[in-house]
Amino acid sequence: MLLILGSNLASVIGCIGAVYRLYTDPYKTKNASETHRENRREKYMSQHKALRTANHRDTSRVVLEDISKVGSEAIRVANASGENTSKEILLGLIGDESLHAVEDLKKNKVPIILNNMEVCVCKHIKLRLASVEDSEFILDLRSDPALNQHVSAVEKNLEKQIEWMLSYKERERNGSEFYFIIESIEGAPYGTVRLYDFKDGSFCWGSWMIRKGSPVYAAIESALTIYEFGFYTLKFQRSHFDVRKGNDTVVKFHEGFGAKRTSSDTENYYFNFEKSEYEDAKKRYKIYFA
Repeated sequence: MLLILGSNLASVIGCIGAVYRLYTDPYKTKNASETHRENRREKYMSQHKALRTANHRDTSRVVLEDISKVGSEAIRVANASGENTSKEILLGLIGDESLHAVEDLKKNKVPIILNNMEVCVCKHIKLRLASVEDSEFILDLRSDPALNQHVSAVEKNLEKQIEWMLSYKERERNGSEFYFIIESIEGAPYGTVRLYDFKDGSFCWGSWMIRKGSPVYAAIESALTIYEFGFYTLKFQRSHFDVRKGNDTVVKFHEGFGAKRTSSDTENYYFNFEKSEYEDAKKRYKIYFA
């Protein structure tokens, strides 16, 4: 009897000791709620520190690029207005889902200097940002009766085209428009394409003209490159565009790609194309990618 009592007493004392250690040991095991709160606190402190760093005018571009990977809206807003933010980060904020980031990016006085940036993701075609020196080539395309039936009419005046290109380069520096020359990998010009009308996480593209005699893959590879640039460089979530009625070949091309016709008026059909739809479509065209 005394042996049993002694054994029970030892068990009671052991339990009391375990409870005491649980509440006094600084290294005690935390329950799920405590762990969750601590993780949230650490995450908040980490983002707070990153935000302070992003807002500091002396923060280097390398550090800003690392901070931008955190994904916080507040940090993206800070990057959008930062003086040292790299052009790669600024480009990625143009299509940001945060209206605050987009608005701060518009207010940022630091121009997005891209010079003769090229976008090359396909085997045969690349896009090069148009320059004033391309004015004559662009004007010749837009004045070609075989190509201009479904685009806005222009006067064949090189001086006015140069003036338009000079004003466009300002919009390019502001990140509100990108005009490309479609070229072969070797640099032979085939046509033009333009991104503009950025709004609500969506980009419009048009001015898509490819001169006669160009390779058959010029159309599909230039379209793929535009979507890669719009969705993955500018980080838009969708695209919208219009096609003139009667331009049946282009209508068929877009619908074959997966774009949805949303409405129409007396002149145009209007389309919408989600990034997720593009990601499904690009699997069918993987042979064109480099």
